[in-house]
Amino acid sequence: MSEAAVERRVPGRFWYVIAGLIFFGSLIVPVPVALWSLFAGEETAPRLIAPETKTFSLSRGAYTVFSDSRAVINGEIVISQGSISGLRVTVRSAGGREIPVEAASIGSRYNYGGQTGFAVLQFSIPESGEYTIAAEYRDKSANDRALLSIRKDFIGGLVGTILLTVGLSLLGTFLAVFIFLRTLWQRRAVMMQGVVNNIRTMSGQAKQAQERPRYSPPGSAEPKSPVEHQYDRDK
Repeated sequence: MSEAAVERRVPGRFWYVIAGLIFFGSLIVPVPVALWSLFAGEETAPRLIAPETKTFSLSRGAYTVFSDSRAVINGEIVISQGSISGLRVTVRSAGGREIPVEAASIGSRYNYGGQTGFAVLQFSIPESGEYTIAAEYRDKSANDRALLSIRKDFIGGLVGTILLTVGLSLLGTFLAVFIFLRTLWQRRAVMMQGVVNNIRTMSGQAKQAQERPRYSPPGSAEPKSPVEHQYDRDK
């Protein structure tokens, strides 16, 4: 194998740079991904202004119904009015199955972007799909307008976020190590093959030089020994 062919087959050192970028990226990228996963849903949380009925696409998991004091919906500031006393929330699947709704077991609160709320109810979605949520007062009153938000269980979301970030970090690390070791092994293998080929070439040239007959110019014959001289005189 010629040196030019060896050079063409040797992976470039830029693969080391790529492996390094992937490795450091696997340490940095999960941070914004985690922040986005935790807080991006704040703006897209399903909301109801009771009395109201809406259909939402919900994923499997536990949900908490929060009574919000105020929120921004479609660019409009909405403030909760009246009381939530006598408010009833029902959840039904696309097939008409009613999902049990019960009082919140943990008195949690949230405060994000000037929006606040406290937990009042909770329910669990057995499978992802379309669900109809209705919020109605037992006694209708024009002065009652409850502002509700439906938020997925924070602990479940936190666990999912942790698993996502750890998975991204491990995937990036393994990919970086694989590229680094593969490049190192290929460069080493090709270089060693080139060294072996050079040694074989040099050995072959040396063998050919040894087998080539030596050229002896005229008059350069080796001098005869004294015995050979005596034999010539006796003739």
